[in-house]
Amino acid sequence: MKPSRLLLQLLLLWLLLGLLAAIATVLEWPREFEIKLVFWCWIGLVAMLALLDRFALRKPRLQAKRSLEPHLALGVPQRVGIEINNHEPRSLELWLTDFPPAQLQIEGLPLKLKIDPGSFARVRYTITPLQRGFAEFGQFCCRVKSSWGLWEKNYFYGEKQASKIYPNYKPLFRSSFIGSDQLYVDLGLQLRQRRGEGTDFHQLRDFRVGDSLRQVDWRATARFQKPISREYQEERDQQVVFLLDCGRRMRAKDGEISHFDHALNALLISAFVALRQGDSVGLLSFAGQSRWVAPIKGRFQISRLLDQIYDLDSSAATSDYLEVAQQIMTRQPRRSLIILISSLEPQDRDDLAKAARLLSQRHLVMVASMRQQVLTDTLASEVVSIDDALKYCGVSHHLQDQTAMYTQLRSDNIIVADTPPAYMHSTLINEYMALKRSGIF
Repeated sequence: MKPSRLLLQLLLLWLLLGLLAAIATVLEWPREFEIKLVFWCWIGLVAMLALLDRFALRKPRLQAKRSLEPHLALGVPQRVGIEINNHEPRSLELWLTDFPPAQLQIEGLPLKLKIDPGSFARVRYTITPLQRGFAEFGQFCCRVKSSWGLWEKNYFYGEKQASKIYPNYKPLFRSSFIGSDQLYVDLGLQLRQRRGEGTDFHQLRDFRVGDSLRQVDWRATARFQKPISREYQEERDQQVVFLLDCGRRMRAKDGEISHFDHALNALLISAFVALRQGDSVGLLSFAGQSRWVAPIKGRFQISRLLDQIYDLDSSAATSDYLEVAQQIMTRQPRRSLIILISSLEPQDRDDLAKAARLLSQRHLVMVASMRQQVLTDTLASEVVSIDDALKYCGVSHHLQDQTAMYTQLRSDNIIVADTPPAYMHSTLINEYMALKRSGIF
């Protein structure tokens, strides 16, 4: 509880009266006694009113409820609603504020409200999640004035609530209501769909301009007395397993979002596309928290993946590619597409080559590396000093070693994708769809 602005103003007026009384005493004014009487009467009156107002102050009968989504998306502004019902016989003036956790940015609070007796007020404010994890909300606070407005006191209402902050899953939710072609356009992909030339038979249909002769079903053509084509689709019921690196290199940032968060976004979008293609999707994280999600098909697998990775974060551990390869060989006996998402350096060459050879004995392997933007910027920058020249030569040598590592992997029939973090999702999907159309996977 604290004094209100009105009470402070009354006390300030009392101080002015005291100053006036002191001046009157020094200058021996004729009205000195009357001024001192007003001074003491004023403080007595204010003290009495303040005490009466203080003892009359009690917690108002308010019924309050917060409307909060159980799942929040990283970096996406979302609205939170609060409804307050006034069961007091008088109007209430109050300041309303909430206490979200530190990983949320809040806008729109505090708010000043006036609620009539028997009425209610609804307010909404905006939160923006800045970090994945578990977000706990405490009770929200109402600062209420006393009946005469001389005191203000904070009262807490509502219940504690919690939400899970996921990677940005909103595009996946919107994409679940649109067709595949529009989905690829929204994701910024330029996939050339080859209608009717997959590996699994889909249906018979009328011959269309552009169909090849090998698609013509001659028996159906003879029966219906018109050209009939066989339409195929990409093979379904395959398995895709993502190996997610949680090591120290994934902590690097190119902008506001870390490489690890870019990797999570790319993983979710790629998994969503693979599930829509009828494949099963699984996950194994390593170099930190090890989490295993067995490959399952169906739209609910995205929810399982979100529940497993929403609080996952990069660690200070060193990535051991050979160890995770041995783990996946034990956990995944069926031939699958293994997609390793990491941030590779030339010194990983030997360990990565051994891991890739081990995996390729049973699986189709893709290595996707986050390319650091600082390397590209260094090569593109102007060289104006010796330090710039040394930095340029160091980066050039580093990239040459990295290219040699990728060349060795490709010679072992390993698919390699080296791309900036922001474009990782489109690269993964393009590579995945190319494999589906080629019949290799």
